[in-house]
Amino acid sequence: MFDTQTRAPLTPAEEYSYAKLAMEWYGWGSPIGLGILLVCLAATAVLLRIAIFGF
Repeated sequence: MFDTQTRAPLTPAEEYSYAKLAMEWYGWGSPIGLGILLVCLAATAVLLRIAIFGF
């Protein structure tokens, strides 16, 4: 009942294009990366304020 589809291995050019797309989405220039960077900068600012001025 299960039909398995076999797929040919990717060519090096296809592998490169998929890797490039993945890095564009998950790199620091992506929405996810920029969101993480923003959270890290905010946490750093809060910790510096606590270190300098206290609570």
